[in-house]
Amino acid sequence: MRSRVSTFYSTTASRPLPTHAFGNHKQVAGLLLPINFTATPASFRPDRNFVEDMDTSNPAVFVNTELLRMYVGRKVRAVIQVIRSDGGVVVGKSTDEKQLMVKGSPPFPLTTFVEVIGIADSNQSIHAEVWTNFGDTFDTNNYNQLCQLANGEYKHLFI
Repeated sequence: MRSRVSTFYSTTASRPLPTHAFGNHKQVAGLLLPINFTATPASFRPDRNFVEDMDTSNPAVFVNTELLRMYVGRKVRAVIQVIRSDGGVVVGKSTDEKQLMVKGSPPFPLTTFVEVIGIADSNQSIHAEVWTNFGDTFDTNNYNQLCQLANGEYKHLFI
């Protein structure tokens, strides 16, 4: 059984392309290619509302080392510049230029900058659940400003 969405895309994609400038949504819809729902991940459903399915019950707070002390025992996210990695412990420099220790199972290889999401163990360490390589260049000043905004005047927008 075909869904209404797959039927729409199948029928509109088979139409010839308009030869004039696109003036409305019906003409643009003719450019869409068919979507093969059997080739998409099992979790994708066109009828699913992803915003409603998003878990917002325990958001990770944006932190640097200075702010970490306020969130011991809570879920946080931080970006570090990796200094060294010794087994399950990564030592890095936070975006506020202070040292931060991250425990867990980092991916291999690590890039220069890594975002971690996990539980704040102490005022200088995080037990990471999620590691994301951010590459070898990153604007630490901008991220540090984001941390300040997310924990200050605009906190209500982030938590």
